[in-house]
Amino acid sequence: SCKPEGVIPFASNPLDNGLATGIYTSSNPSGSEADGRFQYPLKVLDKWAELHSVQEALAVRVKTRVQRTSMEDREFRGYRGPPPKINTDITTTQIAMNYIVAKGCVPVVSIATPKQAEELIGCMGWSLTDEEVQELDNAADLCEMNG
Repeated sequence: SCKPEGVIPFASNPLDNGLATGIYTSSNPSGSEADGRFQYPLKVLDKWAELHSVQEALAVRVKTRVQRTSMEDREFRGYRGPPPKINTDITTTQIAMNYIVAKGCVPVVSIATPKQAEELIGCMGWSLTDEEVQELDNAADLCEMNG
């Protein structure tokens, strides 16, 4: 409803304190953190399982697509110099961030570490297809029903 009015919404805390990143899942509740503490109760993570599963599948699919496109660009643009370097190691967090952008929002995120900055930079140079956005929409709807 914002788009027809020319309004671009800003999304603060767009990843719900890490819950929407796909890092903390019911099968990996600590997010592989060394201390092994669970960031969220398993009951909460179970509600998000469908979304996390779709994010993981899309990360693999988008990685393949971006790598293929990058190779095609290299072959096509080779005579003009190298194409810009685009991240091809797609993560579930990057899938989530690009989803927010695809929905027409500007994500406002806090960056506390160089690793987080690198991950955010890795969101640039590629986007989700309409089909991929729809898959995430469907998974998010299932999460709401489970909530």
